Amino acid sequence: MAASSKLLNAAVGVAVAAYLDAKHGIGADLHLARAIGTASIKHKLRSLRSRPSLWHFFHDTAQKYPNDICYIYAGKSWSWKDVEIESRRIANYLISLDLQSGDRIAIFMGNSASFVILWLACLSANIVPAFINTSLTGKGLEHCINISKAKAVIFEPELESALAEVKHTLASSIAHYVRFDDGVRYPSEKSGSPASRIANALDVNFQILSGHSTKEIPEQRRTPVTEASPAALIYTSGTTGLPKAALCSHGRMGVAVVMWPSLNEWKRSDRIYTPMPLYHSSAAFLCVAASWYGSSTVIIGRKFSATRFWDEVRANNATVIQYIGEICRYLLAVPPRADDKDHNVRMAYGNGMRPDVWNRFRDRFGVPIISEFYASSEGNGALVNYNSGPFGSGGVGRFAKLASRAVPDYKIIRVDPISEDIYRDPKTGLCVECAPGESGEFCARIVTSKPHAQFQGYADNVAATQKKIAVDVLQKGDAWFRSGDLMKKDADGFFWFGDRMGDTFRWRSENVSTAEVSAALGEILEEANVYGVLVPSHDGRAGCAAIPVSATKAIDYKKLASHARSRLPKYAVPLFLRVVPAIEATGTVKQLKGNLRNEGIDPTKVGTDPLFWLPPGSDAYKPFTHKDFKDLKAGLVKL
Repeated sequence: MAASSKLLNAAVGVAVAAYLDAKHGIGADLHLARAIGTASIKHKLRSLRSRPSLWHFFHDTAQKYPNDICYIYAGKSWSWKDVEIESRRIANYLISLDLQSGDRIAIFMGNSASFVILWLACLSANIVPAFINTSLTGKGLEHCINISKAKAVIFEPELESALAEVKHTLASSIAHYVRFDDGVRYPSEKSGSPASRIANALDVNFQILSGHSTKEIPEQRRTPVTEASPAALIYTSGTTGLPKAALCSHGRMGVAVVMWPSLNEWKRSDRIYTPMPLYHSSAAFLCVAASWYGSSTVIIGRKFSATRFWDEVRANNATVIQYIGEICRYLLAVPPRADDKDHNVRMAYGNGMRPDVWNRFRDRFGVPIISEFYASSEGNGALVNYNSGPFGSGGVGRFAKLASRAVPDYKIIRVDPISEDIYRDPKTGLCVECAPGESGEFCARIVTSKPHAQFQGYADNVAATQKKIAVDVLQKGDAWFRSGDLMKKDADGFFWFGDRMGDTFRWRSENVSTAEVSAALGEILEEANVYGVLVPSHDGRAGCAAIPVSATKAIDYKKLASHARSRLPKYAVPLFLRVVPAIEATGTVKQLKGNLRNEGIDPTKVGTDPLFWLPPGSDAYKPFTHKDFKDLKAGLVKL
């Protein structure tokens, strides 16, 4: 009996300790502290040794493990030694084009091993690449290349047509157009036809490059590099206008490159699969560049495919997978298969996994750890939720009691519900930090003495840079980076993403989060893009949800109305639906709302897209006609 009593007491003690640890986040904070500490120490060593360039992370690992597999792409494996040799050849080729230390080039290439090797060549020769979104055409493509101030554009044959169409409007300072052909062909992609080829473009491939020197680029070439120097230009997604070029510095990204594999406990034996776009910071810095320090293998997928994703994971024996945006919901939309859990993946990491997807994804595919993070290409703050269970699932990060005291530089600031600007106390002129559970704007203190807390801003765009900085926030003289994102932090230290500021709308004197409505509708619809629309003879904006035509095949409009009313406050229930051919999104899977919001519910503007609405007293969504719109304009119907 005595022994049994001791065992029982021990079991109770373990349970209580586990509960307290989860509740107060001691283990999570210590886990985060170790990663931050490692990154800080490594950064100080880099500074003392005058080695701020990201190039040194790759070079050191290549010297240490030359024969390990660095990249796998299109069925070919590249060792660290292979990659270093090829990057030297490309670097020497770029120098032969008279590109000087500090010059910029534009890289217009899809996911490939060539993309990464070219980036490494740029780093070794201190040439700054601007990563151009491969889905851009026309004005957007022209804008991004021109603001990069590139002296050369390197592109792949598959994208030549889009580039040829805007070449006549590109800056005259571009001295070279280089067609880089890695020899890999993609059946679903078409290369430019002879009529759309760029005249006088230089042709380069690995065979041609084999004649160039493999001599290592001397360190003097990288001497001008400082912590503030850009390692690459990464563009914003352009959901609110033309993209802006964020300056991603060697110092800020150097800290992330160490912290990320340390936090996620990547090992030399890990094989990380990413089909996410390399022109975006998530894949470029938090996968590829992080592996230069973590010494893991990266499996590069050409493009994301929901139907091929797990087959590619299994074929390459991946142990870690990366996601962004709505990717995990797309994977859940694929019909279940008997081999859904037949893989060796121990972790999924990324940003933008919706709370309503989180546990369903983990349960169906058997991935034990989800490491969700919140960050932006230009921002100086990041949050992480290293999650292995239901407690806190869906949060974008966690700073429990210890971390909140140790790192006081991330705050949620109260927002004025009318102006949607940060609120200032009339007496002090300072901002107000939100209470637990209160929604506000996530802000990060700008600290010029810390590389990860600096804000370099946008390339040659002073107005946009200044717009992201708030001063005199919590005390006179301070400066904070404004994320533009609404969040709330609960009593347990978890941060919960709300919405992009401007993506909320006000109806019946209440603020409505489009993300909250999308999550509710997503429980029974394959996808919904929610936004606010002006309604004739009414104040504010009513909720409208764009749904793809593919979702209407099995839709029950009565059930949808009932579900929305049961899951959402009355003011948040979308009163309108718009059936669209497909949901438009950026290359990083962020839904586009601008045109939908501008066209609203005017039948003359939405074209042939069917509209539905919830008329007063109705229990189901019904077709919205020209007559209904006229009745609203005449004030005959009150919503």
